Amino acid sequence: MKAKIAWSLFRTLVLFVLLFLATRWLTNPYPPAFETFDSTPYGLGNSSEDVRAEIIDRLRLFQEGYSARDSAAVEEFADTLLSSDNTLILGTMPREIYVGHEAATTLIRDDWEFWGDCTFLIDQAHVSNQGDVAWIATVGYVEFDISRFLVLPLRLTGTLVNEDGAWRFQVIQYQFDLDLRFSLLLVVLLGLLTCVSLIAIPIQALLIIRKQRIKTSQ
Repeated sequence: MKAKIAWSLFRTLVLFVLLFLATRWLTNPYPPAFETFDSTPYGLGNSSEDVRAEIIDRLRLFQEGYSARDSAAVEEFADTLLSSDNTLILGTMPREIYVGHEAATTLIRDDWEFWGDCTFLIDQAHVSNQGDVAWIATVGYVEFDISRFLVLPLRLTGTLVNEDGAWRFQVIQYQFDLDLRFSLLLVVLLGLLTCVSLIAIPIQALLIIRKQRIKTSQ
């Protein structure tokens, strides 16, 4: 009886630890609104003030599109902000690789229709360039449609090219900005719990055999 109680307490403790690690893994480190967020996570970059202002304006258009999520405006959004040549978008999941203007437009449409509300830090974004090629990096978060309690931090990086006097994205990458240390601890704890369970099986089997022998001998 004592062994069963001890095992139940141990299992409950492990479940609490796993729950704690899971909640830490999904924590959003960024504020719920970026209006008062004056930090520059990746620095401001090396672009001149004029180039920076032009690209920040493009990022604001990008944010407006992801805020409005108007499916009817996807084509116009893509034509305005995506390069017509060699476009590449990498989504948050391993197989979300979209090559070409049409495929990239499809991902954006899917984001607007099924993903969630995305908010990005625009004014403090990193903006650097070398001639007609620029690269940006900033942070944000997505509040999923499936649950308003599920809010995950994001990284947004990209490369832009100057086409006909306008900056357009040629590469965009979305990435969940999660602290994987907690997920690794979660894997270790699950592994240990599995080992304990595997060791317990033959011990329990031996105890059952022993009890049966004692009953037989009596």
